[in-house]
Amino acid sequence: MSRRAPLRGDELPAIVAPPPGPKSRAAAKRLRRAEGAAIWGAASPAAAPPIVWARARGSVVEDLDGNRYLDLTSGFGAASLGHAAPEVARAVAAQARRMAQGLGDLHPHAAREKLARRLSALGGPLSKVLFATTGSEAVELALKTAALATGRRRVVAFEGGYHGQTGAALEATQFPASPAMTHAAGPPRAIPIPYPDPDHCPLKRACGSRAGGCDLSCFEEGWTRVERESAGPDPPGAVIVEPIQGRAGVIVPPLEFLPRLRARARALGLVVIYDEIMTGAGRTGPFWAWERSGPEAEPDLLAAGKGLGGGVAIAALLGKPKLMETWAAHASPAGEAPYASTYYAHPLACAGALAAIAALTRPADGASHSGAGFADELRAALASAGADGSRLVRGAGRMAAVEWRRRDEGRGPDPAGMEAALRALLAEGVLAIPGGREGNVLTMLPARSLTGEQRAHAVRAVARAAAAS
Repeated sequence: MSRRAPLRGDELPAIVAPPPGPKSRAAAKRLRRAEGAAIWGAASPAAAPPIVWARARGSVVEDLDGNRYLDLTSGFGAASLGHAAPEVARAVAAQARRMAQGLGDLHPHAAREKLARRLSALGGPLSKVLFATTGSEAVELALKTAALATGRRRVVAFEGGYHGQTGAALEATQFPASPAMTHAAGPPRAIPIPYPDPDHCPLKRACGSRAGGCDLSCFEEGWTRVERESAGPDPPGAVIVEPIQGRAGVIVPPLEFLPRLRARARALGLVVIYDEIMTGAGRTGPFWAWERSGPEAEPDLLAAGKGLGGGVAIAALLGKPKLMETWAAHASPAGEAPYASTYYAHPLACAGALAAIAALTRPADGASHSGAGFADELRAALASAGADGSRLVRGAGRMAAVEWRRRDEGRGPDPAGMEAALRALLAEGVLAIPGGREGNVLTMLPARSLTGEQRAHAVRAVARAAAAS
């Protein structure tokens, strides 16, 4: 059997066996037996098996059957520069030859010191850093920090928000979850309020983007509950929010939302936490999505992850010094750090993140790399392809979504149409992510490596799927 040519990362899709092909099917069957229902679910044996990735480069993925796909997911947004980004791969390999494992929190290593200083500079007033491995862990650290500083565990969270699947992070999550996830989280400690959605007003009012603009009435009405709870016996100590809701369907609130939230929260003495796991590291344009709203939106704590590492597993909490130093009061008498982990600031992850940040903070080489206007291009292509107003497009930077609504008068959610489009795209060699609270949103998180030709191909493919489904 001849060896396949190396992937360059700029190729277009090529399907040689209708996906999922026989090798993907066989591997998925073996994997399902080994992993069980926690990943695959009780109904998975009857569901269509997934493709099984064999290798990836740039914005291209190849499966076990030799099918080549154009990847609009960038590994849930983690491969921000593209798969196997050369600068990240070189940095990780060089670090592995020097030192692959450190001593956690006890004795630091050089890459940890460099990355901490780099993130401190990127954080501006949020100049103190704690490292984590996953986004959920970074959110947990944010919630713990706020609780230590205020003495209050309750948190204000937004409907549709997704903050992870570990304990405290899951308690703050307001995205629809399975009963098992909800049970594992224990009693909820969050105070849920509406998230401003210009396409679908939570109050069912005609104040959306197609009727003159969202006036944040839903937020103001929800905040009255926060004020009542703050005057009660168990007040909240923090508010956590995604600057743009990702898993809920790329919900882009008005730019004035975050400044107003910050002002309301400060009036009640609440710690303001931004979950930038998905939106950070340049995904929406500026390095942090909150910067789109100006300095009045500045948070107290910020959880970062995914694209921060350019494909390596690393996350971080950035915070204002006074807040972050509250951990000092909780050190053990023996001097042990109040927060520790065996893989704290893992050397390989730190090296990869340093290389990724260096690339992500360089000016982009044109719109095809920066993703500027991706949602606008999708909107124009859908109109040209004959997709009507039942397909809603939104996004910011390299973060975009198409929402499927039924074509009848009620225009309710159409998850079946979205799933049909997802299957059609897969057959055509294009990968996207299902999302939305109703399961009717096609989510796209393309990497910075996406070329102009790949971008044009993807836009046309999505437009065809939207018009046909």
